[in-house]
Amino acid sequence: MRRVSAHKGAAAASLSMAGPMPRKRQLSATQRVPVRKRPRSAIERHLTTFGLVVGISAAVGGLGYWSFSSGWVSYLTASVSQHFVSATADAGYALSTLEVDGRKETPKDDIMLALGAMKGDPILDIDLEAARQRIVDLPWVTSAVVERRLPGTLRVTLTEAEPLALWQKKGDFYLVSDTGDVLAVKDVSRFGKLPVIVGDAAPQKAGALFAMLNLAPDLQKRVTAAVLIGNRRWNLRLDNGVDIKLPEVAADTAWQKFAALEKQHHLLDKDISIIDLRQDDKLVVRQAHPAVAEDAAGDGAKKSTKTQDKTEPEANPVLTPAATPVSAPGAKNNAT
Repeated sequence: MRRVSAHKGAAAASLSMAGPMPRKRQLSATQRVPVRKRPRSAIERHLTTFGLVVGISAAVGGLGYWSFSSGWVSYLTASVSQHFVSATADAGYALSTLEVDGRKETPKDDIMLALGAMKGDPILDIDLEAARQRIVDLPWVTSAVVERRLPGTLRVTLTEAEPLALWQKKGDFYLVSDTGDVLAVKDVSRFGKLPVIVGDAAPQKAGALFAMLNLAPDLQKRVTAAVLIGNRRWNLRLDNGVDIKLPEVAADTAWQKFAALEKQHHLLDKDISIIDLRQDDKLVVRQAHPAVAEDAAGDGAKKSTKTQDKTEPEANPVLTPAATPVSAPGAKNNAT
C-alpha cells in the first residue's frame, strides 16, 4: 500500500482549499500595451528650440519685408505723423511769431518765403535745416541759424555780407562783398560812395587789397578806385586825383612806407600826379605838369618810365571818382 507523506498531504489540502489557480489575462486584439518613450537628449531639445525660433523669425521677417516693400509701413507712419502734427497745431503748437536778428538788407518777406511756412502752420512740421539752406541762398545772406521755440516762435539769426566795392565791368557796375562774392543787387546807386575796382579777377582779390590798405586807415579812406594790372598788382586812385602804383611783391610794406612819408612830408598836398612805389629802394613821383616834371624829376622820372608795366594802360590807368555810377543793371551771383 502506497503511503503519502504528511507534508505532501498538507500542501495538497491547502491548494484544494484555496480553490483553482488564476489564469493569465488574455489581451484583446485592439488593446495595445503602452510603451514608455525614450527621453530626448539635450542636443535634440536644443535643435527643436532652434528650429522653432528660426521658423518664427522667418515668418516675422517675411511679414516685415512685405510691409516695407509694399509701402504699407511708410504710409502708416506718414499718416500717424500727419495726424500727430495736426493735433499739436490744434493744441497751440502753430507758427505765430517770426523773430529775425541781424537783418539789414534782406527783406523780411523773402525770409518768410524761404522758410516755406505761413502763420498758423504746425511749427513741428517745419524742416529747420531745409529752411536754413534756403535762407542762406538769399543774395545778402552768408550764414543763418533757424531755431524753434515752442509753442509758436521761429527765430532766425542772419549774418549778411558787407558791401566792399563796386566792380566795373564793360561799363556796368556790380556790388562786391568783403568775401569776394558779387551780390545780386539790381540798383547799386545807393552804394555810389564805395571804391570802384576794375579787372576780371578784381572781386576775388579785393578783400586782400582792402585789408592791406587798412594798415594805413587815414590813407585807405582816400582811395576811390583800384585797377588790377595784369592780374598781378594794383594801381590806386586817391580822392585828389593822384595815382599810386603798388608793387607786385611786398605791397603792404610799400604801402606802410608811403604812409609814413606822407605823414612826415605831406606828399599828397604837392603838385604830384603819380607816385610809383614799385622800387624797393626809392619812391618815384611825377608832377602834374609834364614840362615841370621833366626838369625836376630828371633821371628818376626816366627810370620810372622804363620800369613801367607793359600791360599797364598809358592813359587814365585808374577809374576816376566821377565815374561813380548813378544806377546799374542787376548783378550776377558769381564773378565771371
